[in-house]
Amino acid sequence: MKIDGNRPSDQTDSTRSTDAAQKLAEKLAAKSGDLKATSGQDTVQVSGDAKLLAAAVAATNEPTPIRTDKVEAAKQKLAAGEIGNDAGRLADRIIDDLLKE
Repeated sequence: MKIDGNRPSDQTDSTRSTDAAQKLAEKLAAKSGDLKATSGQDTVQVSGDAKLLAAAVAATNEPTPIRTDKVEAAKQKLAAGEIGNDAGRLADRIIDDLLKE
């Protein structure tokens, strides 16, 4: 008796390995910025949308520059008591902001 319930009938091992190789080639091409990645007979073309997505992901991983002038101005206002001295007003503004969504 042969039980083969875990294997899809329309996909063989070679098809799965080809699919995996194609996905890997697409990822590598997207990271390197190439439009095409070739391996033997197989060719993968990466769309402009995929390149844009890769650039967006790379941009989110870059550190955001700290605006030291704004930080220093806020520290001076806090030390002078110009901001941060009305906890009730702060709580009201936080609640109002949360209710907007």
